Amino acid sequence: LHWLTLCTGFGVVAGLLASAPVLAADSVKIGYVDVRTVVLESKSGQQHKAEMEKFVKDKQSALKKEEEKLKTLQQTLEKEMLTLTEAQKQDKQRGFQEKVQAFQKSAQDAEREVRQKDTEFTNKALEDVRKVITEVAKEEKVGLVLGKTEMSVLYAEDGMDLTPKVIKKYDSRPAAKK
Repeated sequence: LHWLTLCTGFGVVAGLLASAPVLAADSVKIGYVDVRTVVLESKSGQQHKAEMEKFVKDKQSALKKEEEKLKTLQQTLEKEMLTLTEAQKQDKQRGFQEKVQAFQKSAQDAEREVRQKDTEFTNKALEDVRKVITEVAKEEKVGLVLGKTEMSVLYAEDGMDLTPKVIKKYDSRPAAKK
């Protein structure tokens, strides 16, 4: 998922390195959250996945029907070509090409629609998850929460992982029970 790389950056790591002496002096409790896991394994993430699978399946089914119609039309045209004049052949081929282009546009539109729905869900989920992370961090008295990705957390003890608590709290929210 492309949005995960947007969640963390080099600025966070640089900020941590620059503030390391301050963190040590104040003994700030540090935790981390695997945001990707929260989004994918939460109730709303599982529901979104199921909805997207159904949506994609429906789109594929509709496109498959259109593809079958085009194949049938192509076979019919190939049979008719023997009896048509040159002008009629060109006219039929032009009409067939227009239908093929319309099919290709439908396929592209369906793919774009799937990406858009997924992006909209991801953006909304990230906004909600960030709020829940803030709530959990305050409840757990954690002064700094990092995103668990290859770029930002190289090692962490299991006790520092707030991901399960964030999922639990995220799932318990009324909006997550849709």
